Amino acid sequence: MESVCPLAFLAPGTVARVAWFRAGKGLQTRLFGMGFCPDVRVKVVSADRGSVIVSVGGARYALSRGAAMRVMVRGIEESA
Repeated sequence: MESVCPLAFLAPGTVARVAWFRAGKGLQTRLFGMGFCPDVRVKVVSADRGSVIVSVGGARYALSRGAAMRVMVRGIEESA
């Protein structure tokens, strides 16, 4: 079984797949609207103190660290 961790824990350049959300209906709706769905590939572009910038389906989004903690990912691989 693959390990699962929050999106906020990934280093820049890491690629993973969305596993599930630990979020309420409002946040889930916003994430679905941005293209975050189960099994979608996400790449962490940047992760500073306050926000995590990710690439999903060719678009870049900035998530607060709190929102990124609620997106659980699996299939983690370092991007070359």
